[in-house]
Amino acid sequence: MQAGIAVTPWILGAEDPVHVPLDITHADVSDLSTEFQSLTADAGFSSDGLEVYKIVGILRKLWEHIVGPIVKVLRKLIPRGSRIWWCPTADFTLLPLHAAGPYAQKGHNLSHFYVSSYTSTLAVLIRARQQVPRDACIPHFVAIGQGSPDEGTELPRVAAELGDVANRVAPTLPFTSLADSRATVQQALDALSQHQWVHLACHGMPNREKPFESSFAMRDGPLMITDIIRPQLKKPEFAFLSACHTTVGHASSPDEAIHLAAAIQFSGFRSVIGSMWSVDDEVAGQLVSAFYDHMLDGSGVYDCTRAAVALHEAVKKLRKKIPLERLIVFIHIGV
Repeated sequence: MQAGIAVTPWILGAEDPVHVPLDITHADVSDLSTEFQSLTADAGFSSDGLEVYKIVGILRKLWEHIVGPIVKVLRKLIPRGSRIWWCPTADFTLLPLHAAGPYAQKGHNLSHFYVSSYTSTLAVLIRARQQVPRDACIPHFVAIGQGSPDEGTELPRVAAELGDVANRVAPTLPFTSLADSRATVQQALDALSQHQWVHLACHGMPNREKPFESSFAMRDGPLMITDIIRPQLKKPEFAFLSACHTTVGHASSPDEAIHLAAAIQFSGFRSVIGSMWSVDDEVAGQLVSAFYDHMLDGSGVYDCTRAAVALHEAVKKLRKKIPLERLIVFIHIGV
């Protein structure tokens, strides 16, 4: 059975979705997903050249059979450089569609045509897009970092990462930092309920069998999805989840949008940065710094709708310095 994707050109208003038939079967997609998960199990830390070669091979297959045909249609509908949103289901959710390309001719990968975002469901994206813009009040920013969690290995660069974020954000926005002994479950929950912008640097602990028990590792224990989705948040806007596996869902139903990044999005955050597999501590720090360098708009204001472009520009800036599989791990979700 062949797979297919519906392309909805929202920019054209009320026009009907365009169906793009794909020259790939559901079984082939499942095989690609399984192979990719195996290759990226240690991608944040491995330097195996053969694995990198195989990863690029999968990105080429994604381009040839899935993304390339879609781009061919999109180029007739929207101009180059536009934002596009992926709403994958089933095994597609575990594949890095945003990184697809032939990786042969310069300027022909997806990132050279469009700026990619994802959404867990169309409904949550529509809700975020329809939210009334914030008033003139300046959003408050909190950076939460836990380098010495109750469980898990030490993360020695968390303090430096929070320092880099503070250097870039504190001159513009009211800024609070919670680190080490202050980064507890309750204090993190309190901070999430009181701040519109959040940067979270810690271990992400996915539980693919019991996705609601997926968590972030704090000093005194796990900050679970069930904890995150309960508080009444005050007009949340943006969250950067600098943690591993924040977009990994249920093992048997990967298309069910229950993962750490989705929980943050469902809590009301309109724009979220998450990761698809293991994150190298050093690489994460470099990408975070480059990301916040690009978050200010032309008038010197932080705008959560710039997050996808800021991530796109950060990746482009670091492309020659950082191995591919470590650079494409972060994705943008939301507006």
